[in-house]
Amino acid sequence: MRLLDQWRWLGQIRHNPIYLREKGVWGKPNPFYDNLSRFSPFVILGALVLGLCTGFSNPALFSGDDAMTAFYCFICIPNMLGSALSLYGSMMVPSLTAPAISLEIDQGSWDILRVIPQPTSSILIAKLLGALARLRIWPVLFLLSLLQGLIIACSVSVAGGSMAIWGPLLGIMTVARPWLEIFFAALAGMVISTAVRSATISLVASYGAVIMLRLFNSSSLWMGLTSLLGQDTAIPIAGTAGPVVVYTLIIIGLWLTLIQRADR
Repeated sequence: MRLLDQWRWLGQIRHNPIYLREKGVWGKPNPFYDNLSRFSPFVILGALVLGLCTGFSNPALFSGDDAMTAFYCFICIPNMLGSALSLYGSMMVPSLTAPAISLEIDQGSWDILRVIPQPTSSILIAKLLGALARLRIWPVLFLLSLLQGLIIACSVSVAGGSMAIWGPLLGIMTVARPWLEIFFAALAGMVISTAVRSATISLVASYGAVIMLRLFNSSSLWMGLTSLLGQDTAIPIAGTAGPVVVYTLIIIGLWLTLIQRADR
């Protein structure tokens, strides 16, 4: 019954005043996102450059097959756009979530929120979803990630040889990865926000966490590590599965930490 109540609560989230405030429907949500949005064309340009053929669809799955050269270009198009959109979301999301609690604590309104007849987890979810609702990339992200996943699942299943059995799983992980990267950035911002009173410091620390994990949880790093261990046949799988598993575990840990810190 508790699970059913939570599902009903999520169904009515659009009428939640905390959600609506974070979304900007009423009141004054944190100004950091508005300030960063002024530079969004430069953020988009940088994301496009960095996302050029470096995302989640890995042409190395077909390395050594010259007949697949034309196919590389085909999978590179959604790959580039999906990578760029994920990078853009990861750069914009901390400005939405990192100040979410720090500003409330600094203004003295967090204790007021805590006395309303809602569990702390509901308050946090409403603030998180309301903040994310201001970032209008979700329909495009859904289409691009789904296209990437279908390309990988179908192509590996058909042309992957001994790895064909991994096609569906790699496709699912390819779909999940951009969402996990963005949600990690969002949750990292909120967790840091509970520990730091200054919204500016919270924002800087959040960007540091996002950049560090992107550097040390990349597909290239996982593939290189697998190669050093002598597991050449597992290189493409590790390049896709490794980052997804790490992001999933960290997101679970961040959420548990967020609930614990907010209940103090």
